[in-house]
Amino acid sequence: MREHFFKNSKLLPLCLIFILMWSVKCHGLSRDKYVYTAPQQTGDGWETDSLGNMNIDVIKIIELMHNILDGSYKNIHSVLLVKSGKLVLEEYFDGFNGEKLHEIRSATKSIGSILVGIAIDHRFIKGIDERVYTYFKDYELEEKWDKRAKYVTLKALLTMTSGYDCDDHATPPFECERKMHKTNDWVKYALNLPMAFQPGKHWAYNSSSLILVSEIISKTSKISVSEFANRYLFEPLGISGFQWGLSPKGRVWLAGNAKMRPRDMAKFGYMVLNGGTWKGNQIVSKAWIEESTTSHTKSKNNRDYGYLWWRGKHLINNQLIEGYWAEGNGGQCIFICPKVDLVAVFNGGNYNSPLELQPLGMLIDYILPSILPPAVPRRYAKLDSKTLNALVGEYKFKDYHLTIFRERDKLYGRIFGQTTEAFPLTKNCLIVPWKFVGSTQVDIFRYKTGVVKHLLVYSAFTTMQFDKFK
Repeated sequence: MREHFFKNSKLLPLCLIFILMWSVKCHGLSRDKYVYTAPQQTGDGWETDSLGNMNIDVIKIIELMHNILDGSYKNIHSVLLVKSGKLVLEEYFDGFNGEKLHEIRSATKSIGSILVGIAIDHRFIKGIDERVYTYFKDYELEEKWDKRAKYVTLKALLTMTSGYDCDDHATPPFECERKMHKTNDWVKYALNLPMAFQPGKHWAYNSSSLILVSEIISKTSKISVSEFANRYLFEPLGISGFQWGLSPKGRVWLAGNAKMRPRDMAKFGYMVLNGGTWKGNQIVSKAWIEESTTSHTKSKNNRDYGYLWWRGKHLINNQLIEGYWAEGNGGQCIFICPKVDLVAVFNGGNYNSPLELQPLGMLIDYILPSILPPAVPRRYAKLDSKTLNALVGEYKFKDYHLTIFRERDKLYGRIFGQTTEAFPLTKNCLIVPWKFVGSTQVDIFRYKTGVVKHLLVYSAFTTMQFDKFK
């Protein structure tokens, strides 16, 4: 049957057209050609418009799309942009489309943050200083229970400063979470985690304890978290089809494993950008938006952290641009930039890889520069051999290792297995155009003798001090 169909010369042109249409619809963009078109209005609540009408540099965005399509950016599944409340870019790649739910991993946490705010707004929860263990008197605590645990507050869970001996960003990664997945009762597991620090004093990425946040919402509202989210968040936003990650006992886990459509991710992001409102409906208080997205602590890599929101700033086109975002393993991201009234949504498949930072690189090198006034072209300096040699060496910031080496009169940097050339602006400032994290500025600090002491690296909305040790 198939052979007969393809041998029929009259049907072949129709067949090729069908294959082309099917490829575009089901597999995203053509890999050899890209033409920008404004997103379609589908009746889902989004107003759409074109990049040009929003004064966005279309050429810059087309260049970004070409870099995704030619593989310069890897394993990107979707990119959506919302400018001034209108959806102006919606592109899918590698078989993904607008109707397909995409896993959002730890970006789920930021949705959990908003649910806590809603619960406080409705007075189900008194406030973030509520002590967690008062809600779990029905659980029998094991003998190893540390009395410091009675001081763990809701705020400590939201800021990742609970003090539990659990750090999913340690080596090996996600060990604490894996142990939880092997148990039948995640709440019991989280309640009985050993304590390592006084609550509120030490940042450690702890996904397992967020099952306790789910339970507090459910216990105080007297409905399941999924019903709570539908009633107070998703239905007002016009979001359907959201899928939660569940524990073996069927409890919603606010830390990850959820799935949703990219357009719905953008709705959630714009509601947050818009002070908690969507279509004139106040879903969560503006006060909670401001408090939860403010920096309350710093992560291991010195990035600002709010109530389950990441936050940072970066120098782009000579302007210091601040943003906050939901972030999930693999490159899932809802980035919010109030200064330029922008929400950017990304999905990807770079799980457990430094390439999951590519969305921040796209924002730094293409998306935000397409909106901001153009910068004055850089003029690079030519350094003498002595100055170049002084920069060569090994640098360290916590668990991160940076190598700077020289080949003739050029400098190169290597980190996370990625190598790129470093361009001197002055003898004390380098620009390193790392593709996956975006253009990075490096300020050089020296002893009076001229020997390099340390580097301040402004990368991916984070500032890190790398000390020279070799």
